[in-house]
Amino acid sequence: MKSWGNNRAGQLGDGTPTAPTRRQAAAGTVGVDLGVKYLAVLSLPLITGNPDSAFVENPRHLRTAEKRLRKAQQALARTQKRSARRHRAGQRVGRLHHAVAERRATALHRVTKQLATGFATIAIEDLSVAGMTASARGTVEAPGRKVRQKAGLNRSILDAAPGEFRRQLAYKTLWYGSALAVLDRWYPSSKTCSNRGWQNPRLTLSDRMFHCDTCRLVIDRDLNAARNIAQHAVPPAPQLAPGTEESQNARRAPVRPDGHQAARHAAKKREDTGPPGPVPSQRSNPLASNPQHQEQAQPF
Repeated sequence: MKSWGNNRAGQLGDGTPTAPTRRQAAAGTVGVDLGVKYLAVLSLPLITGNPDSAFVENPRHLRTAEKRLRKAQQALARTQKRSARRHRAGQRVGRLHHAVAERRATALHRVTKQLATGFATIAIEDLSVAGMTASARGTVEAPGRKVRQKAGLNRSILDAAPGEFRRQLAYKTLWYGSALAVLDRWYPSSKTCSNRGWQNPRLTLSDRMFHCDTCRLVIDRDLNAARNIAQHAVPPAPQLAPGTEESQNARRAPVRPDGHQAARHAAKKREDTGPPGPVPSQRSNPLASNPQHQEQAQPF
């Protein structure tokens, strides 16, 4: 069996890789644009030789289970409070939601592992999920527009789980020796031409194709955004392997300045450095330690 050391530039003692494999290095950097129509659109195909693999379909697990969830929640609403039938109906609703969460997590794990093991660097956007899923209801003085449509969009965004997608990539890139690069959330990745850098400020969400007026490029807007993410995402700063970096202890003394022996001598406790003397008794006489009290305590 081929060992990890024959295929990797370095690894820790426990087998955790510190550098990408030759296959990951040859694949390079891939940009990932998360969305609702597609779960993820990649700047490079996920499977070599299959261009369609750059578009990862969105399973829409919540929408698939929406009919069963609606019936279960209606049955729960018809039951009497604090009854055994209501308890059973609530358990059914909980099981359906748990099944949706499990299917969603399984789909995300499959895609994120393919990315972390197939590429040296995975570039994503720094999305503000809380801002993207904010309600459009507004206030009484300034009511919002298309509140129902925005609520449906919010459910679709949360069903795609972009935050969980990034969380899984964050630790899986450490597992498999790849790196995670993040693009600033204010960069107009969808409105910028990935070929010439020309920006179209009039591009709306309903425009599914990007047309460049400079180079006449016509490309899917999500694929164009994925290529921009791959080009402009900031790679992480080089980090030392876990356990080899220099740190400080509670007293801000360097733990590993020149080696283990020097570290043990550098970190000292706050104790008296004078010559050792007799150990005082644990129970002392408070009058004996104060001369004023000694004079008052002398017999007449």
